[in-house]
Amino acid sequence: MKSFKLQAVLDHRQRLEDLAQQTLAQAIQRERELMSCITDETASLAQICRSYEERQAEGMHAHEFMLYENRINHKRQKLQDLDRQLGESRQQVQESRQALATASQEKKLLEKLKEKKLDEVKRELQRQEMIQIDEVAIMHRNGEE
Repeated sequence: MKSFKLQAVLDHRQRLEDLAQQTLAQAIQRERELMSCITDETASLAQICRSYEERQAEGMHAHEFMLYENRINHKRQKLQDLDRQLGESRQQVQESRQALATASQEKKLLEKLKEKKLDEVKRELQRQEMIQIDEVAIMHRNGEE
């Protein structure tokens, strides 16, 4: 049976699909890490705010007030930055999913082409076999007469 001449292309498509899967897995992992960081930072901000309120109730010096305000502003800024990164990460996940879908589709098309070619080769081999069987039958028949 003949070999599939586009096997190298099919192998390349498989590598591209594998690479797209890895890229998607990395993008999802990055998204999860960012979500975890946001959760941690939100909890940290809440703790700082509680501490700030408690210190306000007790009374605090102006420099302590400034330190708390700076720390709270810093945490809010960090949360905004993490939120922006999360949006970018989600976009990357979407793009990675689309790239994987495209790579999978292209590989499946080549696999179908391979199957069709193999079916054609099988049919041709069967046709040739039938021709040979017919020839043997004709020679056998002619030989007996």
